[in-house]
Amino acid sequence: MRIYIRKLAVIVCVTFFTTIILLSVIRKDESSEWLKRHQKLNFPRPIPHAAYVQEQNIYKYMTKDSDISRFFVPHINWTLAKQLGQYLFHLNISEMITKECPNNETLRQFWKNKNGKTVPERDSWEKFYADIGSCDVYRDEEVVDNLLNDLTKLPLKYVSIMDGGTQVKLIFTFENDQQAVFKPMRFGRDYESDPNHFYFNDFERHNAEIATFHMDKILGFRRAVPTVGRIVNLTSDLRDKAEKRLAKTFFTSPAKNLCFVSKCDYYCDTSHAICGTPDTREGTYSKKNQIAEWQRNMDYCQESVKTAKRYAHGRTLLDLVDFHVMDYLIGNQDRHHYEAFSIFTNAPSYAIHLDNGRAFGRTDFDDDDILLPLKQCCVLRSSTFFTLLKYYREPISLTKALHQSMSKDPLAPILAYKHYPAVERRLHNVMVYIDKCVRENSVGPEGVIMAEYHNNVCLIFILNI
Repeated sequence: MRIYIRKLAVIVCVTFFTTIILLSVIRKDESSEWLKRHQKLNFPRPIPHAAYVQEQNIYKYMTKDSDISRFFVPHINWTLAKQLGQYLFHLNISEMITKECPNNETLRQFWKNKNGKTVPERDSWEKFYADIGSCDVYRDEEVVDNLLNDLTKLPLKYVSIMDGGTQVKLIFTFENDQQAVFKPMRFGRDYESDPNHFYFNDFERHNAEIATFHMDKILGFRRAVPTVGRIVNLTSDLRDKAEKRLAKTFFTSPAKNLCFVSKCDYYCDTSHAICGTPDTREGTYSKKNQIAEWQRNMDYCQESVKTAKRYAHGRTLLDLVDFHVMDYLIGNQDRHHYEAFSIFTNAPSYAIHLDNGRAFGRTDFDDDDILLPLKQCCVLRSSTFFTLLKYYREPISLTKALHQSMSKDPLAPILAYKHYPAVERRLHNVMVYIDKCVRENSVGPEGVIMAEYHNNVCLIFILNI
């Protein structure tokens, strides 16, 4: 009986190990075949781990500036461009743009007129604050350039955790006691978002914040907070100057790189650590399956937005459309709210373009839902139309202007050039929707392109009451 048991045990063991070996061989063959097919399909490859991006060789997927003209080819339909140009003849565009902001009062002027006080202007931060206007965040680019220069060069005094949010954000306090928000790099320039992930699970990209600041500027909005890139040393700049809560999260990785995890809601653990190479790191200062009502009901804007007191008169609705036009161009699906600046008593508040870290995630996908405010409301600020048309018809394309603006950043190149054709393609789509709005409006261009929005039906109703 014992002999039979031993024989049976030997047979079972031999069978088991043979099965394991066969499975290993099969898997190895399957893996080899998959890799061959994967290389042929040339899918964008994700980085091995977000924390260990070797960014020293960022130019390996870039092209020399003399060779990048092929990325700036506009996506132009000249028949459409001519038709859009004809709309300008029906509009006094210069007068309309002037009416958008008849009086841009700065904080400097506001405090002087209201309280008889002079605001301090001892450094580039205070000069920037004093220059914030009632129509936009800034106009004097020299003031902004001086601030950006200080953000990249001033020594750090103290580093603390910025509480709240799903991802790592730090507050840098400089030697002049002024502060800035720092978002560290997780991805290389060439990395694209995983199409199988929901956009709200995507990591934020530090370079997207920089690129969006420049996009906002060249579009003439000037409502994004100044943002610039800076390389920091994780040892001397962060660990040695970190508050206790942050300092406790530093560790050395198996690859002998200095890392930290900080504290946040979701992505602050050792599997999502921020690591240096070995101790330097870039950064920026600065829907599941549910369908929303505005996605189901294409009359949502007409029925619920244009009649609402908040949007019925003034600049707010046009600000909202501006916001979504820019988000569409940069591919930002994560605009779940916006902040408004409302310190001026005699001027309406306006939207601030904050939190753009999930932009420029994919080059192969255009989410038309982002443009629903334009498609449903069919209103557009006159200066926005003029600027978009200027870039659409050349001589300088939108992406060439963007590239030239971003080239001033210390971390340039900011975007992989493959994003440029995607931006031009989206600009063409925006122009198609604008043309459709004008064609379907009984009034013509005047019913779509305007300096301010006024719902006359709502106004008549109020007067009748």
